[in-house]
Amino acid sequence: MDEASTRRVQLPPRSEYRIELDAGEYVAIRFVSDPISGHYGDAEVFGAPIVAGSNERWYTFGNEAKFAITSWGGAELEIYGAASTEYMADEPSHTYTYYANLHLNLERARIRAREQLRTDPSLLQTLDAVDVSEPAKPMSYEQGVESDADLYRAAGQGPRVMVVGPESAGKTSLIKYLANYAMRSPAVASVREGESKRVKAEESDEDGEEKTMSEITGWWPMIVTLDPAEGAVPVPGCISAIPLTPTPITWLPSPSPALPYGVTPQTTGALPPSVSTVHSVMPMTLWVGKENMRENERHSRRLVDWLAYYVEKRLVKDLRARMSGLLLDMPGIITADARTRYEFIQYCVRAFKIDTIVVLGHEKLNLELTRIYANDTSGHAPSIVKVPRSGGAVEVDEVYKQKLHDLQIRSYFYGMSPVIPQEPEKSAPAGLDEPLGGVPVLNPYSFTIPLDLLSIYRVGQDRVAPSSALPIGAERTLSEMQVVKLDPVNSPSDLSLLLHSVLALIEPPAALEHHGENAASEETPAKEYNDDELLGSTLLGFIHMFVLFLY
Repeated sequence: MDEASTRRVQLPPRSEYRIELDAGEYVAIRFVSDPISGHYGDAEVFGAPIVAGSNERWYTFGNEAKFAITSWGGAELEIYGAASTEYMADEPSHTYTYYANLHLNLERARIRAREQLRTDPSLLQTLDAVDVSEPAKPMSYEQGVESDADLYRAAGQGPRVMVVGPESAGKTSLIKYLANYAMRSPAVASVREGESKRVKAEESDEDGEEKTMSEITGWWPMIVTLDPAEGAVPVPGCISAIPLTPTPITWLPSPSPALPYGVTPQTTGALPPSVSTVHSVMPMTLWVGKENMRENERHSRRLVDWLAYYVEKRLVKDLRARMSGLLLDMPGIITADARTRYEFIQYCVRAFKIDTIVVLGHEKLNLELTRIYANDTSGHAPSIVKVPRSGGAVEVDEVYKQKLHDLQIRSYFYGMSPVIPQEPEKSAPAGLDEPLGGVPVLNPYSFTIPLDLLSIYRVGQDRVAPSSALPIGAERTLSEMQVVKLDPVNSPSDLSLLLHSVLALIEPPAALEHHGENAASEETPAKEYNDDELLGSTLLGFIHMFVLFLY
């Protein structure tokens, strides 16, 4: 391998090596063993470990990724490729010490939840008796509104953490760090102490005894992302709840910013562990249709109601996720939020029953939230924890954000391109000619369908006249949450909206599906869908309308 194309970097203990890639740049990283002891040291990216192996495994990064390699005990790395910006932090990283202490506090809360589930048989019986199969509408979490329909019960719940702060503060990076350390925890997260999986002995065993396999360790927290612009899964314009599982790998790598929390099997199919360097997730996703939750806050709040409802249904039956808790990623704070006393944050705190708010690099927000919840008399006020912003957090502009959005949409339909688009050099590490992160190149199929067979809806209108512009005594006929059915066959304006747009394919509301004798026919037309249930329908996939034919 050419010396000019590779370099070695020595990471001292508690150090942070920062890399920022520009367009067309890539790097590959691997461990270098100590020539005397043969040890490799330790290194990680946002809490995901870089694993040494005898097969000289390389970790590739591209798509203008911005990341930092940290080491607690020191390590030596070999880096291939060029980066526009790479440097060692001037002093030992204090930020990751804060992160580690925060993780340890969450670890203690998870252990308390586990012990409560282990020692309270009546709690397990109560959870087992809850029926989550019947479709129902979620309650609203406006101030002062309470309902017995809420599935939340405090017993056996792990920590519920919300991360807030300004844009480009590193909120998603902190969420990934906490998630990775939770999944890497040595704690046994089984409900019954000593519970283990038993398998029959192989036929070669003469005694015929059963073998005991070690229990799976680590927590499986659920990540909730409420930022439809950055960190959205699987494409911009969505909010999601992402249950984590240790497949195909037990952490969240970051080979590309287009894959903040991994890929969905609905897109790529199952990824073999030996190939994939990204996490495979099965998110519960709702369609916002915008990149800003503030554009139609009534609509956004109702989507939060629905997503919180789906999360509670999952945590009633998934005890490992229940004791592992939630990690909630919020949109960046702007000046307008202070004028409303951060009402949207307060709303999300009530909806997801947040018990800890982590304020990242925003002193004023920390003081304001502390003051707001100091006057809370409900007995459920969250703890406010201030964490400094990392010196490696990168300010990104609108051009970068738009490129990231385009890349996310493209990766959903077409997968990932090879790290090196052209034929790699002979000196290049093996794997650089493969798709980034092991995500295969996809070949989406196109098909033609008559528009009159599609039911296409939108929420509200793009432009709504203010109430003061209406005639005296007149009321607005179209609300902010009203679902309007488009008629592209007879309406040129509706037709123009569809061209080159991405449509969300949603699952029909369960209560309105018709089967057998109740199925719609020429004599029995299908019912109109309920607006609220359409808003709360989970996503099945996406359709790109790239050509429209008029006959």
